[in-house]
Amino acid sequence: MWQDLVLSSIGIVFTISLIPQLIDVMRKKTKMNLTTCIITSVGCIIIGGVDFTLGLPISAIVAISTGVLWGLMLIFSITPKVTTENNHVSVYYD
Repeated sequence: MWQDLVLSSIGIVFTISLIPQLIDVMRKKTKMNLTTCIITSVGCIIIGGVDFTLGLPISAIVAISTGVLWGLMLIFSITPKVTTENNHVSVYYD
């Protein structure tokens, strides 16, 4: 289907455009908003599932890949903070 090629081509551009942001997050140069990451990641994975049911396998793979990248940005944006006080170690996430 031509729709699969169009949707997957646009999705590939979106996915590639996320790579520099993912690199910055991995290097701790920036953090992503956690709510945005969660909603976008879950939404892209759902769209991928819907694309599979519509017979658009390439678009589905691309949408799920984009969701995975958003999920990785979420994981790398969660920074554990360790404090020690009176020989007691505390870990919390910022």
